[in-house]
Amino acid sequence: MKPATSGRKMFDGKHKGDLTPLYPHKIKKLREKRQLTQKQLAELSGISESAVRSYELGDCKPKKEVLERIAMALGVRLEYLSAPEFGPSIEFFYALLENDELYGYTITEINDRPAITGGLMAVGVTFDGFLEDWSKMKKKLDAKEITREEYGNWKQAYDPGYWVNAPDGKSLWVGK
Repeated sequence: MKPATSGRKMFDGKHKGDLTPLYPHKIKKLREKRQLTQKQLAELSGISESAVRSYELGDCKPKKEVLERIAMALGVRLEYLSAPEFGPSIEFFYALLENDELYGYTITEINDRPAITGGLMAVGVTFDGFLEDWSKMKKKLDAKEITREEYGNWKQAYDPGYWVNAPDGKSLWVGK
């Protein structure tokens, strides 16, 4: 007896909670925000216009190299486009639990509250460092030193190793 699937394939990218990338929605949203046509994005990415259309619809999944070219054309990190969607928060919790040893996360207490600390994510990049960077930008947003759009751009292009050290602290990611 086959399990019931309610007429859809698992992980087909069109249903919340499948842990599939959100790239179709993100590509379209970023393209429109940057006032690009599908044709212009295709030219900037070195792919066909029909491929862009297919990726935005979620009908086809781009190879990593193609998604990286799209990300660069849109001025965001590849990881921003390829991050999975979590449905219920418990899915995010399990993602942390499944990766605690891989990344070395530690649970500790800070001001009598549980906190995630540590975790080497890559050479010289730590989870703590990421949280510090995020905290600084959130404080700038709350203090109205940056706009919500600038904060959104920072989140889309976050990379602790490749930000221009500009006096205004607002410079966009410049790539590798």
